[in-house]
Amino acid sequence: MNEPTRFSEDVKQVSELKTKGAEIIGQVRRTRRPVLLTRRGRGVAVLLDVDEYERLVERQSFVEAVEAGARSAAEGDLHPHEEALAILETFGDG
Repeated sequence: MNEPTRFSEDVKQVSELKTKGAEIIGQVRRTRRPVLLTRRGRGVAVLLDVDEYERLVERQSFVEAVEAGARSAAEGDLHPHEEALAILETFGDG
């Protein structure tokens, strides 16, 4: 798991991104912590390492699939055992 956000290091004004962009991007890549960009003291954007972003997107997709499966099961939309096994055997093909 990543380190928690360090507000003393991980909050930057948008104007800093303009003048210290490469340095801030280097910090994000090195620490794997997001940087919150602010304007007039309010958060306006988050700068995130691309690997961390992809991990979050994949995790969210997994959570949504599990939730969809749970809803289907609760509604009784289930496959018989043999049919479910046949469906599972198709994963990884393609």
